[in-house]
Amino acid sequence: MSALKTLSNKGEKAIRSAMRTVPGVPLAPTICIDNIDMEERIGTNPSAVYWQPLPHLELLANLDLPNMELSFFHEAMRSVEDLVIEPYMFLPLASEQRYEVSVYKSQIAKVLYKYLAIPEDPKSAIATRPSPLEPISAKRPDLLMLKLMDASDNSAEGIGQVFQSIINQTGLSKEDFFGRLQPMDGDLGTVQNFNCLRSQRLPSPVPQNQMDNVHFQLGASHTLWNIASNIFSHHFGNPNDMNNCGAWQHLESLGFPSEKAIQKKDFSLMINQMERFLRLWFIIV
Repeated sequence: MSALKTLSNKGEKAIRSAMRTVPGVPLAPTICIDNIDMEERIGTNPSAVYWQPLPHLELLANLDLPNMELSFFHEAMRSVEDLVIEPYMFLPLASEQRYEVSVYKSQIAKVLYKYLAIPEDPKSAIATRPSPLEPISAKRPDLLMLKLMDASDNSAEGIGQVFQSIINQTGLSKEDFFGRLQPMDGDLGTVQNFNCLRSQRLPSPVPQNQMDNVHFQLGASHTLWNIASNIFSHHFGNPNDMNNCGAWQHLESLGFPSEKAIQKKDFSLMINQMERFLRLWFIIV
């Protein structure tokens, strides 16, 4: 217990140091939130895991901090009013097309080298690995974990409890915290605000992503899950009637209580249901 208390005190000091306001640095720290639901939990309040990724010093050194003030952002947005949208803006650049072609050729060449033939002159042959476009840094991220919190789900009271807990842990005043708060929705792969403003061009020159910045679309997994959930709910039936031949009986036969049939937030239960279904399918086939 003494060791855990020492680590807790050290982590609290690190969080307060990372969240402090630094004069001349407009870039505020980032806090990532992920809700988790405990199986067989007591009560109705889900828990949430919070972690804080810290930007590398090399990144901060490459940024022009004076140009990251809010006034420059407003000036850039005002220039958009006079922007004339041309058809070529929706087409990929020539350099992007050349790189895309090189990727296709390298993939084809890799399959040919592996399964069909070996080139006579490897130096003049098509490379199986295209040149890197924007290499991702392999440095280990600097993460700080905040305390596990219990808050009301999907309510203004819950998010208020979350903000108050963060304020208590970081040592910031309410004015400093809410003065720099910028909520961002989405998973870690799609949140683009921290990346940089260049990915927020209006519109994007890449046809596949030309509307991503102005139009929200659910991913394929979310769409398929919603469709499957609606179909299953439509054929679920009445579990209180033993003569009812709805889909609830199939879950009961697999060992799942009917009251836990559809749990969107219980990822462990969803995976468990998939494993049992696939095991039964394997036995039948």
